[in-house]
Amino acid sequence: MRKYEVVFVFRSEEESFAKGKTYVIEELTRIGGKIEKEEDMGNRDLAYPIKKQTRGHYFLFELTLDPLKIADVEGNFRLSPEILKYLFIKLDD
Repeated sequence: MRKYEVVFVFRSEEESFAKGKTYVIEELTRIGGKIEKEEDMGNRDLAYPIKKQTRGHYFLFELTLDPLKIADVEGNFRLSPEILKYLFIKLDD
């Protein structure tokens, strides 16, 4: 198990953000991830349009997760219409 930071950029509409956040939490817990911290970073302008969106709602998770499980959820995150971008970052032990 390793510690990760994951930053998600959701669509900026409140309904899309809430639906996307719930989906992400369900997926991360389904694969055995333990969420240790959540931080809402708010709506921000994007540096470039993503899926025809110019604003996004940023949200950060810190979690403990088996590294082999990340690939299991990445495909699901890519297909979710509420998620514009995401990035897994391995934290130092």
